[in-house]
Amino acid sequence: MLPLQSGSAGERQESERQPSPMTLKDCLLYAREHAHGNRISRLEAGAASADKRISAADMMPYISFGSSGSLSFGRNIDPETNTYDNKKTLGTGFGLEMSLPLFDGLVRINTLKALKTAELRKKKAQLVEEDRISLEVIKGFYNISYCTAMVNQMRSQLTRDSTDLAAAGRELTLGTKSGADVAELEAIVAADRYELINQQNLLKKADLALRSAMGMPVSEKPLLIAEEPDEKPVSESVRILPEIEEAEMAVREGRMYLRAAKGGYSPRISFNAGVSTSFYRMVGTEAEFPSFARQFRDNMGEYLGLSFSFPIFDGLSTRNRVRKAAIQLRENEERLEQTRYRIDQATEEARLDHEAATEELSAAQSRLSAERLAYKAMRRRYELGAASAIELYTSSSKLSQAEANLTGKRIQKIISEITLRYYEGHPLISN
Repeated sequence: MLPLQSGSAGERQESERQPSPMTLKDCLLYAREHAHGNRISRLEAGAASADKRISAADMMPYISFGSSGSLSFGRNIDPETNTYDNKKTLGTGFGLEMSLPLFDGLVRINTLKALKTAELRKKKAQLVEEDRISLEVIKGFYNISYCTAMVNQMRSQLTRDSTDLAAAGRELTLGTKSGADVAELEAIVAADRYELINQQNLLKKADLALRSAMGMPVSEKPLLIAEEPDEKPVSESVRILPEIEEAEMAVREGRMYLRAAKGGYSPRISFNAGVSTSFYRMVGTEAEFPSFARQFRDNMGEYLGLSFSFPIFDGLSTRNRVRKAAIQLRENEERLEQTRYRIDQATEEARLDHEAATEELSAAQSRLSAERLAYKAMRRRYELGAASAIELYTSSSKLSQAEANLTGKRIQKIISEITLRYYEGHPLISN
């Protein structure tokens, strides 16, 4: 006999198709790989790496092979007699050349160092973008948690007020409630339905905002998230913020470019070497000519050489490049100071926000306790006929506002704590 299984096959398949809720860390890891800003920053880092390799290739020897061919008509010089004739001459030439820069005022070396720093800077900029998107995802994640709590709260309030309306309808039949009381409750239930629809729309917008931050495809099916993250989204390791590191590397890069620009005042020395050969024959004559292989060997020549050049006047091009590089370096230094100042300001603001959120959360908890007691007393009075439906609704609304305020303050405290720890040097995603 087959063992009994709970649920039908269709229910089991539906359960298997249902995606599991995403924790905050799941959302952060997904955004790291799929968010458009992160993908673009990775491509920019790859382009910087390619620029570095191109600069390194400029320091290698340059080897080229060339060939040429010609067919001469009319009056030409006979290569054998060195006299003029009217014969057609077929000629070809081949050459292999190498050039190697020996000294250029360290322009190539400093440019390569600058591009190496630029590559590292782009990687730090990639981390900056990842952190910016991660903070956006964190806020979006908890915004969904808040909107979900508000939807559930409004459903509970609608259920409670609908129950009161049904009870008031029965009491109207018995004559213990008036038609005005029932009309007031009907208006209250209608207001609850409107507010529930409003909160549901806010939840859909929050879902869309989180998907957009994560780079997740838009879908009509809502994103399922875990109500509480299964672990803290920060680790205990401390680091220098990548935004500061990126600004520091920009200063180092500017120094290297300034040195490279100043190298334009220096002389340039390069080494050259090569081999060349040629082949020719007269077309339309019966004269015999050496074979191609023999001429290729016999006509071959080699050369070695050094070239030296010293800039005297280049239209002030080098001077202007040096001036521009100096301005860029100064701009990067100012940007570094601005970044440090802004990070210090953001850190202090995060600390103040966290302290305020902690105090406000405590006050919200006290308010909720008081509103619960007040609502219980008002409901008892309503059941005894000593309070109207409007008074009960007002008390219920205050209780709902207190619950929403507590939920908001709790989430605000979590976000402020994550933000503060980030500015203190803790990564947003634990390894």
